Amino acid sequence: MKLFLTVALLLSQLIPSLAQDPDYANNPIPVPEQPKTKVIKLNANIPVHHFVMPVKDIQMIAICGDSVNLGYLPYKKNYFKKTIALPDKPLQDYLQEYVNKQYGDQYKSDNGKDLLCLIQSFRIAEGAVDKAYVRIKAVAFLSADNQQFQLSCQIDTTLVYDNKRDSRAHSENITQAIDLLMKAADRQNITAAFHSKDEILNIAWRGYKQPIYTTSQFNDGIYTSYKDFLKNAPSVTNFTLGVEYGKVVAYHIHDDSTCNIINQPWGMCYQGQLYRYNVDWFIPMKRQGLSFMFTDPEFKSDQDTKITGAQMANYAGQTAEAVAGFLLFGMVQVPGFHVPGGNLINTLPYLNNLPDPPIATMIDPFTGELMF
Repeated sequence: MKLFLTVALLLSQLIPSLAQDPDYANNPIPVPEQPKTKVIKLNANIPVHHFVMPVKDIQMIAICGDSVNLGYLPYKKNYFKKTIALPDKPLQDYLQEYVNKQYGDQYKSDNGKDLLCLIQSFRIAEGAVDKAYVRIKAVAFLSADNQQFQLSCQIDTTLVYDNKRDSRAHSENITQAIDLLMKAADRQNITAAFHSKDEILNIAWRGYKQPIYTTSQFNDGIYTSYKDFLKNAPSVTNFTLGVEYGKVVAYHIHDDSTCNIINQPWGMCYQGQLYRYNVDWFIPMKRQGLSFMFTDPEFKSDQDTKITGAQMANYAGQTAEAVAGFLLFGMVQVPGFHVPGGNLINTLPYLNNLPDPPIATMIDPFTGELMF
């Protein structure tokens, strides 16, 4: 209790002083800097796989949560400041034009099979120094008549490269991932079931028809599972937060005013703001298209920048005292907790043990875990 009261007193003294500052009154909130962007063109000319089976045509279909960006890259030497990696055209065209260019000379119009590649996730990332990452999650189907398709392969893999820090190198990494898909499809591990193209697409879109993707209002409460989150139906609606041993914990408040700790909640929603629980913190996130991206605040080192008391608490958010201030002044004032050392990749935990791992930037739509 003493800790909470001390921080409350300090912050209550700070906020009036800022409000009385004439410069602060004229410019209370600095204009956020526009994010940097980097366009990744698929212009690498790598040796590509030569199909054993005859291929009539290859069709690429991208059904991804984030179909606008390829990923987020560290900006220069600031690991926590992101550069947005963009394709130079819509993602599906981006992939289709490359595949036609690189594999089109192998197409056989007479007896070839149609290859349908459904891209479910396609992301790139970087470490802080010299690592580059590309993840591809995809399924491929084969058809003899372009009407009924059989599943040929499924892949979900992340490739890691050294010393790949420029656009041309990322282009080469992406093309290597595409070629990996072509090799897997050529093995023809065909299942017995037949599916129409429409059926395949309907199944692929099914996951994005969950209420959390279609609602205009997120329901407040604690999500105890990813399933709760997808349904926009928190399991606990009467809750509060606290700090125990430097960790943020959520309490379920019962009708008789007793409470208990909610062990490892999936996340929460408070006044419409979504949070994902990670390790011992709540990370703010927002829906962007059909994806949920983390929105960790970025702080400026400029000594002249004026910030609010709540921002000051978040600026020092790596301490228990700042967490206490956060809880006392409310989540509306503070956008979220900043996780010391970055957000770990839960979808592929082995990446965290590699030198120079990437930072998680989004929720994996298939598992609800953290992914780059």
